[in-house]
Amino acid sequence: MIVTHIDGRSELLTDYKSLQRKRRVNGEYSLSFLLFKTERNEHSYTLAVEESLIDYDGQQYRIKKMSEKIIGNTPVKQIQADHIFFDLVDEYQYNTISGAKQLPVCIAHALESTGYTYAVVDSFPSVTFENFGDDNSLALIQTALNRFGAEVEINGKHLTFRRQIGRKTDIQFRYKHNIKTIELNVDSSNLSTYIRGYGKQNEDGSYVVTAEYLSPLHEFYGIRHAKPVYDERYTTYPGLLDRLQNDLQDVPEISITMEAVELKKAGFNTEQVELGDDVFTIYEPLNLDLNARIVEIIEFPEEPKSNQFTIANIRGSVVDSIADFQRTKDRIDGIFEGKEKLPFNVLDDAVQRATLALQSAQTELEFTNGIIARDPRDPNKLTSWTSIGFGISKNGGKTFDEAITADGFNLSAGAIGQLDANNIKVGGETTFENGYDPHVAQEMARLAQTLAASADGKATGASNQINLWKYPNTTMINGGALYNDSVTTNKLLAGVMTGFVIQTHLNSLMPRIYMGGAKFEASNANGKVSINPEGWNNDATIRFNSGSADFIISAYNNRAVMTSNGGELEIWALSGGVGIRGNLDVQGAKNASVPTSHGRVNVSAYETAEYYFGDIGRGQVANGECVIHIDSLFAETVNTDIQYEVFLTPYGPGQIYVEPDSLQSDRFTVKGDNIPFAYEIKAKRKGYEDVRLESTYESEVETVAY
Repeated sequence: MIVTHIDGRSELLTDYKSLQRKRRVNGEYSLSFLLFKTERNEHSYTLAVEESLIDYDGQQYRIKKMSEKIIGNTPVKQIQADHIFFDLVDEYQYNTISGAKQLPVCIAHALESTGYTYAVVDSFPSVTFENFGDDNSLALIQTALNRFGAEVEINGKHLTFRRQIGRKTDIQFRYKHNIKTIELNVDSSNLSTYIRGYGKQNEDGSYVVTAEYLSPLHEFYGIRHAKPVYDERYTTYPGLLDRLQNDLQDVPEISITMEAVELKKAGFNTEQVELGDDVFTIYEPLNLDLNARIVEIIEFPEEPKSNQFTIANIRGSVVDSIADFQRTKDRIDGIFEGKEKLPFNVLDDAVQRATLALQSAQTELEFTNGIIARDPRDPNKLTSWTSIGFGISKNGGKTFDEAITADGFNLSAGAIGQLDANNIKVGGETTFENGYDPHVAQEMARLAQTLAASADGKATGASNQINLWKYPNTTMINGGALYNDSVTTNKLLAGVMTGFVIQTHLNSLMPRIYMGGAKFEASNANGKVSINPEGWNNDATIRFNSGSADFIISAYNNRAVMTSNGGELEIWALSGGVGIRGNLDVQGAKNASVPTSHGRVNVSAYETAEYYFGDIGRGQVANGECVIHIDSLFAETVNTDIQYEVFLTPYGPGQIYVEPDSLQSDRFTVKGDNIPFAYEIKAKRKGYEDVRLESTYESEVETVAY
């Protein structure tokens, strides 16, 4: 055993007794012992203090509890050290992630910049998270374990995540055979069947989201209320409900603790029993005959004392306790430092009633020299009712720029969408916004009337053009023309078009081009945008010409075809992305532009002759086989009821193979030597099982002449 002080000094530690190591599934991992001060360890005795590290049997522990007393004339320290895994409570992940996430993504986020490595051996379905992060790393690991139903093996600074640690064994713990003592404990004091939860809180004390959960076991135990959950991190109902279901202890806590002796005489060593192993427990006096898992082991590595084994269903763990305590401490510190507000629900009842009364009175009127209604956010803004009239003031009542009296009304700045009156007189002092000419507005109105009254639907004037000027809150078509006769071939020409919809059917769900906030603009004097319903083969055609090259969108055989007879075709999405609901046929390359230290480079897409989707994962062959469960979300996108392919890569010497008869719709089995491996599964996309090398109709697509 080696002790290392927080200042870096290390010494060999001797003369300790009663060494005990305690391990629990997803929970405690600690070392405790008595340390006597002697001449041999005088140089190291003083180093064994709080926060010092203890190296023992390949693992590191940090001293968290230490008491010292004198026995006779000898100083003695009682020391308890927790595994350094629990130091993750001091690491904080400020960023958050949301949405459907895989377990490796969540673990990588929780362990970022901590120096820990990890491996996820089994496959787990995706879980939807809401703001996973903004917490210490230990709490995030515990959240991931609870949500995915996973278990973790701790080995130094490397964590291994499995569906279930341990093995299925034939080992028996039996009365009058290898059990010295046995203790059965049943505790229903924490049993509850109903729980409520409250998420993020609004300024007025209400909650953004609330949820409640009633266990099916309430029919047996009755309705028993658990302590409500208050957690500001939750803003959606599914996330809060999942938290309630995980927190509710709706069955009694049962634990069986055994002290096993003389196991070697029974044909195996105590070291053969590991944490998480399935063992048989037979104890006739208590009518126990069950196959259960070892959830806790207390070992005495350097003493002939028998080990203690516990099987239990208790949910709580040291990880939960440490993580929750740290989270609570951070919350309280934030309240005292002014970084967080004290939750409304924890206030004294009298304070809550007074607060609600004051809040409800914020809109009450002041009966002082009339009636005054004052804005609670800005006391300078008010409205006043008196026997003389009504007024609005922005300076606390010193002046009223807006007023209604018996003599009329006065408005300094009216915000009127439409004013309808029989007689409006504009005086000589009337002013208009800069750039606005009422004579031009009158001419535009006259032109609109002429257009509506014309026999052929066109406005009269030079070149039969309609010119509109841009004023505030108006749309502009500048230098364009509208035609509607056979001579001009039904074309709409425009230099600039913004925020429009091109639709080929009266039904808004039929094919269309929607340009809600985008913009088409010609780049030179020869540029033009044309819509030509009399295009090639009488199909709808949209043509964009910039002088040197045409870009054409045409309808052919119920599909949209984009062609260009020169230059490069660029599609820009200034905000968001480009979405295509139909097929995308590309004659050129399909690349992903990826930033590197030498600038952006193109990474080419992987193409296949048929429609395949793939997924990659890892596994570990144990006892000659490993069952891989296909990700349920991935399985919804492919057809695994027909033949699919699995490719294996072993990570170590040995041979592995896929058992042919094990290829099922939701799993397959890898057999062979006990080595880790990677796998890749490729399955056909649903709805495209029979499509192979589909024709692109390239010879039938032509450029439409303009």
